[in-house]
Amino acid sequence: MNSHQNDLIKKIVIPYDFSETADLSLEQAIFMAKLLQAEITLLHIVETVSFTTAISQAFSGFEKKIETATNEKLEQLAREIHMKSGVVLKIRTEVGRIYKKICAVAKEIDADIILMGTHGTSGYQKFSVGTNTSRVVQEAHCPVLSVQTHAKGLGFKNIVIPIDDTSESRQKVPFAIGVARFYGAHIHIVGLINFSGADLIRKFKIKVEQVEEYVVQHELSYDTTYMEGNDLAGMTMKAAENVNADLLVIMTEQEPSITGFLLGTYATKVVNSAKVPVLSIHPAEVDPDKITVSF
Repeated sequence: MNSHQNDLIKKIVIPYDFSETADLSLEQAIFMAKLLQAEITLLHIVETVSFTTAISQAFSGFEKKIETATNEKLEQLAREIHMKSGVVLKIRTEVGRIYKKICAVAKEIDADIILMGTHGTSGYQKFSVGTNTSRVVQEAHCPVLSVQTHAKGLGFKNIVIPIDDTSESRQKVPFAIGVARFYGAHIHIVGLINFSGADLIRKFKIKVEQVEEYVVQHELSYDTTYMEGNDLAGMTMKAAENVNADLLVIMTEQEPSITGFLLGTYATKVVNSAKVPVLSIHPAEVDPDKITVSF
């Protein structure tokens, strides 16, 4: 493995709220950090809301006390984990909007990946935390690995890589293959066909064959299936279910022709509804026609 692959993930950010899902995310991160010799930043955020200035000043002292108490808890947790696993953990407590702070801290420390849970421990938290995860997936500068409450097991052995006909779809392949090599995973390539016409389908299958060639070059085992339909998110999750996958790798924007709110609909549906961890990757901010991603 070359040095570039060894440097695939060196800094992991974990938003940590002391919930069951946060603990599952942390376990997954510790496993990843040991495997890739990476460091973890354990990030707790004290959520703020907009107050008038007078009320805000009254709350600032209270927030400081919460911050201090939280840091003590995080420091204790970091010490325990380091003694058990040898993994280095840095800790941070920030005050602000959760998703904005997660993205800001990840960018500030130049994180390679954010690993976070999609659900908290109670009904209202499920909506709140799930919403934050979706926002982080769409706005973070780096890949985001989201872990569900019901996710079981550490590491990834069956990775689903869905490929659609958008120009960005194959951009996720190099990062996904880098992760797969570290975990010794089997790749399930899934061609998603939401269009018709023999010529278009033939051209699309050539693109999928290029992905197969890339996987073979990196000495990983794989299989390929095709699914037809209009619901890209539904087909993606069905594909993961069919092969008992333990990781789904998606792009955050599957519909580049649609602007505004709908741009991240595919990723939001998959992140919030998939029953397995989801690795979300942003398209490169370059001319799509000039993207070759090594194949």
